[in-house]
Amino acid sequence: MKIILLDQIIGLGKKSEIVNVKSGYARNFLIPKNKGIPATEENINLLKKQITKLKTELLDIFNKAELRSKKFIKVIDKIIIKSRSSKDNKLFGSIGRNNILKEIKNIGFNISKKEIILPKGTLKTLGNHEIHFKFHPKIIIKKNITIINF
Repeated sequence: MKIILLDQIIGLGKKSEIVNVKSGYARNFLIPKNKGIPATEENINLLKKQITKLKTELLDIFNKAELRSKKFIKVIDKIIIKSRSSKDNKLFGSIGRNNILKEIKNIGFNISKKEIILPKGTLKTLGNHEIHFKFHPKIIIKKNITIINF
């Protein structure tokens, strides 16, 4: 019996995959537990429509993220944050996502806190540090941030 899987089942297949299983397994387990539906022509056509709709939505999200990243590159040239430090260039406290977010919003770009990635954790010394901005899993922009003493 052919079944369209509604969930990933280890050893059987991934979600939205059409698999061939024994009819008892399909009738007694997959269909009652909403893990699969019979692979009729109507269900297959519905699945194809859902997949194309999902692909267009994902492509739209990717295009929007790409536009935001290009705008970010144009608007944000240098990020400079002023902070107090000791004589050996260690900051009193640290610079985290909130401080970077505040500085970027002062420059005039709207970004969320989740999109800022600090690869080495919070910044605790003066100087240049590399941080990443993740607009999409496939679009990551690396920028240098400069922390100066005031």
